[in-house]
Amino acid sequence: MRRILIAIPLLFILFLLQSYLWVPTYEEQTRGNPERLNEYIDASIGDAQILNPILSADSASSDIESKVFEGLIDRDEDLNFRGRLATHWEIFEEAYFYVNEEAWIPTVGRGDAEGVARFLRKAMETRERRDERISRSLANIERIEVLPARTFEVSRQEKDAGGEAVTVTIHLQAPPRIRLVLKEVDQEVFDHLSDLLGGEYFSSFDGARFIEVSPEAFSRKRVAYGRELLPATEHNPVIIFHLRPNVRFHDGHVLDAEDVRFTYEAIMNPKNLSPRVADYEPVKAVEVLDPLTVRIVYKRLYSPALGTWYMGILPAHLLNSEALRREATRRGLDPEKFTLRQSEFSAAVLSDVAPSVFGNGRPINTSYLNVLRTTGRDRPIINSIRIV
Repeated sequence: MRRILIAIPLLFILFLLQSYLWVPTYEEQTRGNPERLNEYIDASIGDAQILNPILSADSASSDIESKVFEGLIDRDEDLNFRGRLATHWEIFEEAYFYVNEEAWIPTVGRGDAEGVARFLRKAMETRERRDERISRSLANIERIEVLPARTFEVSRQEKDAGGEAVTVTIHLQAPPRIRLVLKEVDQEVFDHLSDLLGGEYFSSFDGARFIEVSPEAFSRKRVAYGRELLPATEHNPVIIFHLRPNVRFHDGHVLDAEDVRFTYEAIMNPKNLSPRVADYEPVKAVEVLDPLTVRIVYKRLYSPALGTWYMGILPAHLLNSEALRREATRRGLDPEKFTLRQSEFSAAVLSDVAPSVFGNGRPINTSYLNVLRTTGRDRPIINSIRIV
């Protein structure tokens, strides 16, 4: 018994020693399967539910999508943003405020739109004499523009005293507006401008004065409508993405700015029930400037704005309304009720359109896995993804 108790630890030590002294080479590990070094097998305890980045909400699906779909940006090994489908981008801000002709501007008195613009331009020229905070905000202003007064109408669905739905028409005669183009996003710009224009210049602006409501019974909501439709100040951060040329989906179709706009619209379409809506609700507009340039305007300050565009971009030519209508007809379903969630694309995506391909024919992907040895800033290539 004593010999056994001595032998067991000795055998265990010998086993550890041989493991330390003998490490199999790559050649020995791949004996009988030379492709082993070019393959990566990833296991998941869950089953992928839907392979569409704007619709999936489970980790198993997201893990696969991250290796298939491309976003405009991603992060490098140091977690810094870098371009993927976008080569580069610019971030700036367009800030607006309504001219408050009832407010008293220090040293000037009451001023109209042109007078306020002249006052601010002069303050920019003499900013060195001002407080450091104010000087910094003035130096950040690239351009000042006067937007003329305008008249427009907005409709709202409300309920009357009896609970019946009523269409309320809101007539607005908006006063002139000042547009400030800022070099960088400045969340304190209006706080600093208040020191120039007067502490109550923005807070005393009453949008309800420029509103008429029909039916008259809903006039009690003029103040609320004024705050919503004629806010005294407005921050509109802007991101302009410049897309990489010659990127193609795997069916050969060239990716362009329309695909980016389509992806955003598909997320926000209530029929699709996308779990990503909250990330993109702050977006005011996605504008296509040209096939390789897309301009994204935000309704308000939104710190995660840039990071949300890691989202995989969808192929508009395969999923737009016409394509969905054709698929629904082919499958004998009602085209009017057919949505992106019902499309076969979400199950067949791996063989249809992705990952994207650069002009030189090399796939790009969003994986951090060292599947193949590469050089320079190139990233690993995934030749295939197998779902078992």
